[in-house]
Amino acid sequence: MLRKAFTLAALALLTVSLTQAQDTFRLTLLHTNDTHAAHAPNSAGNGGVARQAAVQNQIRAEGGNVLLVDAGDRFTGTLFHTLYLGADQVQIMNALGYDVMTLGNHEFDNGDDVLLEFLNGINFPAVAANIDFSANPALDEKVSPYAVLEVGGRQIGVIGLTTADTQFIASPGEGITFSSDYAAVTNAAAAELTEQGVNIIILLTHTGVQVDFDMLAALENVDVVVGGHSHTLLSNLFRAPENYPYTVKNAAGQTIYYVQAGANNQYLGRLDLTFDANGVATAASGDVIALSRYITPDETLDNIVAELSVGVEALRNQPIGASTAVDLVGDRTVCRIEECDLGNLIADAMREYAGTQIAIMNGGGIRRDIPAGEITLGTILELQPFGNLVATFEISGTDLLAALEHGVARIALNEQGQVKREGGSGRFPQVSGMRFSFDPTKPEGSRIVSVEIQQPDGSFVALDPEATYSVATNNFIRTGGDGYTMFKDKAINAYDFGRVDYEVTANYLASLGTVQASPVDPNNPRITIVNAEVEPRK
Repeated sequence: MLRKAFTLAALALLTVSLTQAQDTFRLTLLHTNDTHAAHAPNSAGNGGVARQAAVQNQIRAEGGNVLLVDAGDRFTGTLFHTLYLGADQVQIMNALGYDVMTLGNHEFDNGDDVLLEFLNGINFPAVAANIDFSANPALDEKVSPYAVLEVGGRQIGVIGLTTADTQFIASPGEGITFSSDYAAVTNAAAAELTEQGVNIIILLTHTGVQVDFDMLAALENVDVVVGGHSHTLLSNLFRAPENYPYTVKNAAGQTIYYVQAGANNQYLGRLDLTFDANGVATAASGDVIALSRYITPDETLDNIVAELSVGVEALRNQPIGASTAVDLVGDRTVCRIEECDLGNLIADAMREYAGTQIAIMNGGGIRRDIPAGEITLGTILELQPFGNLVATFEISGTDLLAALEHGVARIALNEQGQVKREGGSGRFPQVSGMRFSFDPTKPEGSRIVSVEIQQPDGSFVALDPEATYSVATNNFIRTGGDGYTMFKDKAINAYDFGRVDYEVTANYLASLGTVQASPVDPNNPRITIVNAEVEPRK
């Protein structure tokens, strides 16, 4: 009898164990964000959609439940978008097998009609819970606050958010409005999904990592957040500000997992999740996967990119509607140690585009001269090849002075006391809307002699350490690149997601028509070196 009871107890335990195993649901979440039409590999041969496809194929071959999502900003950044205006994304995203996406601000860059054409072409849903599209019924029909997907027999709810700044930095149609009450909007959508019996909920955000981090603890019934907009790389393997996944507990004690995968199709995120019968995530692990040049590209996607590239290469040779009557200097031996033609032009372009008081361009981001004659788009792309975005912020006069000191800190002298042309630092600041002088014979940190800010009437007044100035630059140095930590740490009202830099420069040059003379005026210099001459150019 005892033996029989033991056998029955063991059978009951086995039954419970089998039931629990059946109720356990495992999901592999693959995610991208801010790909910005970077379909082809970069100059080092890394990244691109063909390598993404190869990795996805391998993961899907494992036989598990796989969901592929995107957190927005597929548009704008390369000539693929300039030429195809989203038609390239339709072909590529459908071929990659995306399941759902949210909209980024750059999806609105070209107006409602282009966005609608894209949405009509993709064969998966787009979600954005904080956008009111009722002023455009066609778009309203195509974009929902959330989608319910069935994966492996389980229903999964996916909610979307798009930065409310889109109404100021892109071109949404009249009457389309954006809510910035992100947590409330998300919780309302999650409550609807929960009422429908959906207990696994993913949030796709195109609002930026800091906004997301501030919001996470206020979320309800959300299991996973896939972020975008800030181009943030979270990783355990690669240098990153936080581990992958980043975790936060909400007020109810629920763990929320947060991931983001950099930008420009250089990484594919993989988050492996385990849920219990009630949809509670009991385990999560994973990391971003670098789309290395050592990965053999998928043939299908490789062929699609090759076909699209034919038109792109032709576009590279097209004139931008501008020419120059003089050779424009952008050589590193000039732009990294003194005022240069293209430093002035690029800085002027950013300042006009952003409407700020001043603009600063790092000399290291200027990569070639432009010879006299017609200017092509390919030339502009070679001039500014990194696809940085125009950033704006405000900063105190004291911190602006510190930035200029940093910018000239690496200027070195040769044995004759001349400023050395070779070895100049990429941090050297090319400027617009201001002028400054520096003494390279002084110790680092005390080289700036004078700084003056241009006024609306064209006159200049001395920098006021207590004043606050509006600045345009690129998102690379605004976020601390080239050692500009003061821009990262001391910026006020920073916004890093304007138009791509080469487009801003090309549009500015086109507005000039023909550059008649060197933008460097020796009678009115923007940058003056005192107590030292510069080595002659070789």
